[in-house]
Amino acid sequence: MDCCKISRRTKKCRRRSDGKMIKIPRRFTKKKCRNPRGFTMRSSCALYKDCFGGGASETYKGTAYIDMNGITGKVYFSSRNKSCNVKYSIGGLSDGHHGFHIHRCGDLTKGCIGGCDHFNPTNSIHGGRHIKNRHAGDLGNINSKDGIAKGSFNVSDISCDPASLYSIVGRMIIVHQDRDDLGKGGNEESLKTGNAGKRVACAVIGRSD
Repeated sequence: MDCCKISRRTKKCRRRSDGKMIKIPRRFTKKKCRNPRGFTMRSSCALYKDCFGGGASETYKGTAYIDMNGITGKVYFSSRNKSCNVKYSIGGLSDGHHGFHIHRCGDLTKGCIGGCDHFNPTNSIHGGRHIKNRHAGDLGNINSKDGIAKGSFNVSDISCDPASLYSIVGRMIIVHQDRDDLGKGGNEESLKTGNAGKRVACAVIGRSD
């Protein structure tokens, strides 16, 4: 969830995602809009939830269904604020570590190549999922044993809120053939892709309830 800084004197909110100033109508007050019931899509307060911060408690979910090249599975995303829990179960992979990334585009008509480059709204370099200065879509590696990769982890700077700068809805989750070196490979490609190799499976992330 993108947050805002409020100027009490001007009654305006500067949205961090794009720097745009939003005027806050007098009829909406912090006290009113901080009411937990005030932040629903049916409420007028929802238009200003980034400014008041009350909407930050809302949870958004997404799901990706992978089925290609003999690789099948599901990836679930549950985000709150700018933190997201990622849960996955993917079968049909070769044993070992595989790069696991969210890519910027979601065009499956071209196969996994239609995912474009890594999702990177902050124009950072490639890195591990727990590094602050990294592509938002850098999710590190998943480890396949006996053909199955299964687990979960938490990661920052991605969201399933379609209105967020960090929204991953409509983007592509991709499993790579090789291990991601997390930007430590010592070459230029390492800082772009982690030398994770061929894209072996992918799916578009959709919004879910």
